[in-house]
Amino acid sequence: MSLRPFEPIQRQYRAGVIGLGQIGNLFDEDPKRKEIWTHTGAYLALPDVMLAAGADSDDGRRNSFLKRSAGAKAYRDYGDMFGAERLDVVSVCTPTALHHEMVLAAVHAGVRAVFCEKPLAATPEQAAEMVEVCQSAGVLLAVNHTRRWEPIYVRAKQLVQDGAIGRLEAIVGYYPGKVFTMGTHLFDLMRFFGGDVQWVCGQSPNGTIASDEEGSLSGQLQFCSGAIGSIISGWDRTNHVFELDLVGSAGRLRLSGDGAAIDLSRFTESPRYSGYRELMKDDEIGQVRQGNHPLVSRLVTAMRDVIDCIGNGKRPACSGPDGLAAVDIACALRESVAHGNSRVELPLVTAVSTYRALEAARYP
Repeated sequence: MSLRPFEPIQRQYRAGVIGLGQIGNLFDEDPKRKEIWTHTGAYLALPDVMLAAGADSDDGRRNSFLKRSAGAKAYRDYGDMFGAERLDVVSVCTPTALHHEMVLAAVHAGVRAVFCEKPLAATPEQAAEMVEVCQSAGVLLAVNHTRRWEPIYVRAKQLVQDGAIGRLEAIVGYYPGKVFTMGTHLFDLMRFFGGDVQWVCGQSPNGTIASDEEGSLSGQLQFCSGAIGSIISGWDRTNHVFELDLVGSAGRLRLSGDGAAIDLSRFTESPRYSGYRELMKDDEIGQVRQGNHPLVSRLVTAMRDVIDCIGNGKRPACSGPDGLAAVDIACALRESVAHGNSRVELPLVTAVSTYRALEAARYP
């Protein structure tokens, strides 16, 4: 595997966005969103980045992009954009089925980094090829499982690493809607805390997979560490419940309200029963609410990380192999349901473990 030599952070990076829809550009027009929610907005917020171009087949989307991106150019076809522009970093913000071809095209065009929306690809095989091509070309590949950059989740990860709840024994996760759209966010976070997954067993509300292949799937996980996991899916996307409950040998950490609050409890001697311990809230930590912190866009933080990693050679908080592993879990849940809720061993594609080993060697 050949890797480009790491270079000092340069004064300015040229960026492009493929797909100027909601996450690419339009979410920032929503008056209820009080922070930057788009790749376009995140690039514009970074002083050492010049947003040079965007591509989308929709005329209205291109016009909206041009109105807020002074000096940028807009292209109907992303291939034309690559032919006309020299870009350092490209965001891929299109439907999942298009990610594979666009990431490979970006690498062929000579970019230094690709920031791809989740899920990384439609299949583990496609995702594995994307990771392999990027690694072989020395191109940084990051995946927008954005919560990895959100301060409250980062703090929770540090608490777990510091032993606040002892040895991690179980993770229960709740997500709304569909297995690829929202489920991959949850699966990635469960790996963020629990590490790699050994096997999964899926379950759907009616025992079948939806015709759009996106079903609302629940299931069980076995982490390689020995911890167990449970995935619980809601069936109404409008009822937004995204939460994590981590239980360890010494306590419990609960992340509620889609990252709105952390509750830390520790096992202490029971005041009611001899010989037992019960969970009591930790007065030192108390309840930490996201609202107590300055409003910082997690997408801007993520983009800052990606840009910095171009120059310093470090691993982004959510790398290509991380995105591949989340796709692997989603597809394994589907495969399990399709085969009568049977246990499915991971990884589905052996390249997953190979890429994790390569990352561990490169980023000790």
